[in-house]
Amino acid sequence: MNRITQDILTRAQRFQAAAPVLYGPNGQALKRQSNISYQRKAARREGSMQNWIPRRNYTRQAEAMERTRIVERSVDLVQSDPNAAGIVDHFATTVAGPGLYPEPSLDSDALALDADILRRIQAQERAAYNTWFHYADAGWRMSFGEIQYLAQRNLLTYGEFIVLLPMIDDAARPYSLACMPIHPLRLHTPSDLMSRDDIRDGVELGDYGEPVAYWIQNAATRYLTSLGNTSKNYTRVPARQGHRWNVLHGYVQSDPDQVRGMPFFAPALKYFRDLNDYLDAELVSNVVTAAFSVFIETGSADPLTVAQAMAHHTYADDDDNASDIRYEELIPGAIMYGSAGQKPHAITADRPGPTFGIFVKEIKKALAMSVNMPYVSLFHDVEETNYAGFRAAMLDAWRVFNYRREWLGNRFNGPIRTMLLEEAWLRGDIPDIPDFYERMSAWASCQWIGTPKGNIEPIKEVQADILAIDARLKTRAQANSERGNDWRRTFAQLAEEDAEARGLALNDPSDPSDQPDRTEQSEEEEPDEQSD
Repeated sequence: MNRITQDILTRAQRFQAAAPVLYGPNGQALKRQSNISYQRKAARREGSMQNWIPRRNYTRQAEAMERTRIVERSVDLVQSDPNAAGIVDHFATTVAGPGLYPEPSLDSDALALDADILRRIQAQERAAYNTWFHYADAGWRMSFGEIQYLAQRNLLTYGEFIVLLPMIDDAARPYSLACMPIHPLRLHTPSDLMSRDDIRDGVELGDYGEPVAYWIQNAATRYLTSLGNTSKNYTRVPARQGHRWNVLHGYVQSDPDQVRGMPFFAPALKYFRDLNDYLDAELVSNVVTAAFSVFIETGSADPLTVAQAMAHHTYADDDDNASDIRYEELIPGAIMYGSAGQKPHAITADRPGPTFGIFVKEIKKALAMSVNMPYVSLFHDVEETNYAGFRAAMLDAWRVFNYRREWLGNRFNGPIRTMLLEEAWLRGDIPDIPDFYERMSAWASCQWIGTPKGNIEPIKEVQADILAIDARLKTRAQANSERGNDWRRTFAQLAEEDAEARGLALNDPSDPSDQPDRTEQSEEEEPDEQSD
């Protein structure tokens, strides 16, 4: 125990010993704890809550099996349910899209360097990132933007993403750092290591619960290989090597002792599946009903005999024997024969009922609440929404999207970019940084910019930006970043256009003196607008 720790403990003991004592009217010291408590209805086992007895997982193996089952159901849902598939793609496209772009934001005061030097360093950092961007994938299939998109999809579908960060010595690569995404279902605890207390669901933990190593399965067909599910069929990958990450394992943590992520749809998994089954059954029922045009009751006679007598052909098996299969398929315009009187009548397709749309919408509202999104934005239903309602829904949705962008930038993009800048500095591509290791986090400081949210009323949005810039409440860089643009590129392009316009003897659009006076024109048009 060092001196600082000992001093803190000593002060805490003194404070505890000097704690005040409260006395009651009888002169006796009041007890610090009271036995007064009230029974809560939420704990009763009567009425509708009689059978509400949640089960706890008392073993790590049971916990891992439950999580795996939820993940497998989530994967099946995303691959087969149109609503779930659309939500995942909607989130991944909006949050990540083509990839978040880093805008370096170095603090000149904290780094104690001249502003011109910091601008050169930021330009060098942008150049290193742009050079590496298209070589990020270890398998040469994806850019770093596509890897971000994949990580976001995995986070929604599997509840987590796992990316290895190997250093590949290849002359074709500008930098050795590469990203190797790993399927989350490959992370398991080997069967012969189940008894170890420091391994939970494939993650080897340290003294403080930090990840020490990950046990990743080598062969996907673990039950078909001679190695089975033992540790011989796994690779133990250390989580870090010094300050550098070997494995990036990200998930949204909702419980203190959580070591693996839960899928995005876990709270409403049953609702999604039941709604999918309900819509499928309703659709099939409508198809079957629409296929029948007439139903004929045949009385006491066998319906098959009557159908064969009135049909142009009879059904037969492969050996040309008469078949007792009454119906093989349903097509529009079919006639169905059934027992009872000789009375034909048409079958009307009166499904779905009048409350079908209302019922489905209420279920979708519950699904939207489960993923913390407005119904209008999540299911793109603007039919009964006015401008104010849609704008409020869009702002609420972007609050969630911006949070997930910040999370993705800090937990996934940030560590990878820091490792890239370290390699670029060691290679001499950022020579103006005096010592990268001295203040690593400060040199890697940046803001991650994504695609813009778009404008409902572009003119009002631009006017609001102009007023905020004039009032010193917003910078031009912020206005450009909100639209997904780099202000440096915008300014450079404007300067190039202005120079080209002057060279061609065109009016300079940035010069107010060259602009036509529209005051008189607007005054002349105003009476016409009022008369209309």
